[in-house]
Amino acid sequence: MKARYYSLILILIFFSFLLGCGGAGGNSAPPGSTITINPSSVSTTDSSSSSTWRTQFFTITLIDSDGNPIDNAKITISTVFTTAPDTTSAVIQLYDGSSTKSSPFEAYTDRFGVYYLRFDYRTGESLTYGGNLEVRSGDAYATATFSITGG
Repeated sequence: MKARYYSLILILIFFSFLLGCGGAGGNSAPPGSTITINPSSVSTTDSSSSSTWRTQFFTITLIDSDGNPIDNAKITISTVFTTAPDTTSAVIQLYDGSSTKSSPFEAYTDRFGVYYLRFDYRTGESLTYGGNLEVRSGDAYATATFSITGG
């Protein structure tokens, strides 16, 4: 009798572990969802002879087709000109909180359907470049543009 009882307990524990697995959670946005990136465009001109790192914060918002925020949704963020974190040759560096990230990387929205991205970029020294910051989740997709002009 005790053996059956313990077997049943072990089976229940096994299934509870299976249900609890899944890592950080977060699913992609359902069909009809919308991503908004604010600001939608960043433009900087810097004619100085030395390079300077600047910081821009982007607010990424994800809502479903009914206009409700989607919490804990997985988003993929990417852009050009990034290299491995903390590489001195980079002109763009992305951050998840205070951690540097390579492009692309995955992040998750908060309970309000929002993710705050820190976007550092280098100006000066006649640097001229531009591109898109891209964010995806399921079928939802949005871009913000950036343009850096040297003097």
